[in-house]
Amino acid sequence: MFSMPSVSSLSSSLKKPTVPKAPTFKPPKTPAMPPSQSSGGTSLGGNAGASESPTKDIEPTPAVGSARWINILGIGFVIFVISAAITQQYGYGMSPSSLGILERSALVGVAFGLILNLMMGMRPNHYGVILLAAVVGCAASGKQIIGHANGDLKLDPNEVVFGHAYFEWAFVVFLGAIVACALMLLWTKSWLSLDRGLVHHAGAARVFTFSCIIWLSLTVLLSVFQVLRNCGVGMCTSDPTSAGAQSFEFTFSVSGSGGVDASISIPGFVTVMAGIGLVSFIVGAIINFRMKKAAHLTA
Repeated sequence: MFSMPSVSSLSSSLKKPTVPKAPTFKPPKTPAMPPSQSSGGTSLGGNAGASESPTKDIEPTPAVGSARWINILGIGFVIFVISAAITQQYGYGMSPSSLGILERSALVGVAFGLILNLMMGMRPNHYGVILLAAVVGCAASGKQIIGHANGDLKLDPNEVVFGHAYFEWAFVVFLGAIVACALMLLWTKSWLSLDRGLVHHAGAARVFTFSCIIWLSLTVLLSVFQVLRNCGVGMCTSDPTSAGAQSFEFTFSVSGSGGVDASISIPGFVTVMAGIGLVSFIVGAIINFRMKKAAHLTA
C-alpha cells in the first residue's frame, strides 16, 4: 500500500527558490602618482616637503626654481626701464607723453604678470597677462615710431638715449617680452609642476620678490606724482619738449691726511632711485623674516 506524503514534507518541497544576490561592483583604486625625480623626493603634483614645513628652502622642481629667478630678473628690468625714464624726464624737465604713459602702464602690466607667477605659482594664464600687456606696449610705441617716420612727431634731443628715442627702446623691450614669454611657455617643465607660489617658500627668492614688489609700487607712485605734477588731471601732450637740465647732485667730500680734499658727486635723481631700491630690499627682508617666524610658531 502506498502511504500519503505528510503536509510538512510537501511544504518543504514546495519552497520558493532563493534569488541570488546581484554582484557588487567596486571601482578600481586610483594608482598613486610616482615620485618625481626632482630633489627631495617630491611628487609630480607639488612639493611634499613644503606642505610639511612652509619654511623649507626647497623648490618644487629645479625648473620652477630657475623660472622664479628669471621672473624676478624680469621685474627688476621693468623697474630699471621705468626708473631710467623717470630720471631722464625729471633731469631735463620733460613731462611724459600720452602714449609714453600708456607704455609705462603696459610695463607695469608685464611686471604684474611676473608677480602673479611668483606669488601664486607658475601658470600659463599669468604669461597670458604678460603677453597682452606687451602687445599693448608694442602698439603704443609702434604708433610713435610711425608718427616720427611720417614727421607728425618731433623728437626732442633729450629724448634720445644711446642714439635711439624712448619709444624705440620701448618697442624693443616689449618685443623682447613677447619672445621671452613664448620661450617660457615652450619650457613646459617650468610650469607643469604644481607650484603654490612664494607665499609658502621662505627662501632668498621671496626676499627679492617682496623687495621688487615694494620697489615697483614706489616707482609707480613716483610716476603718478610726475604725471599729476606735469599734466594735472587732464591728458598729457602727445609731443612734449624739455625745459633744460634740471638735475641736481649730491656731493660728498673726504679730507685727506695731506690736506687735499677729495669730492664725489652723484646725480640726485640716480641717488633717489637707488635709495628707493635699498629701502625696498630692507623692507622685503623684514617681511620675509616675519613670515618665516610666524610659520615656525604655527608649525
